[in-house]
Amino acid sequence: MTALHLTDYEDLIDPAEIYSLLALSSCATRQFAVCSRAFIKLENLEAFTVDEKESYKKLAMKIFTKYSPKDTQMKKVECTSCYAQIQDYCQVCPSCDIKFSTCVVTGRPLLAKKFWLCPTCKHHAYEEEINLLQFCPLCHGKL
Repeated sequence: MTALHLTDYEDLIDPAEIYSLLALSSCATRQFAVCSRAFIKLENLEAFTVDEKESYKKLAMKIFTKYSPKDTQMKKVECTSCYAQIQDYCQVCPSCDIKFSTCVVTGRPLLAKKFWLCPTCKHHAYEEEINLLQFCPLCHGKL
């Protein structure tokens, strides 16, 4: 889930926008554990009024009385450092705390030893994904 990467930029992007987008996109893709965590953040943001927080709580109750806060797509991959099984969207291994680079095409963590490096912006991608494109998805440099 590419929207998860926005949480790394709370100092630059309004957290309300980040977690609203994350709640919306994760709900639409039926990733209800991620959605639940996004709603918890929204309900605790200091920038919201009591009424706004209450609106988020009511919406969360509506969603989570119908759907359990569990992700429906439980695709697991192996951490390249400690070999623990982690969610395929994890950017940091919860077992050994290693942070993975991100594929600029898919948003998935880069777990392959061989990957493409953009000559312009120096960001990474899976070779099989970038080979389908003519320009870097991040900086739009010609490939």
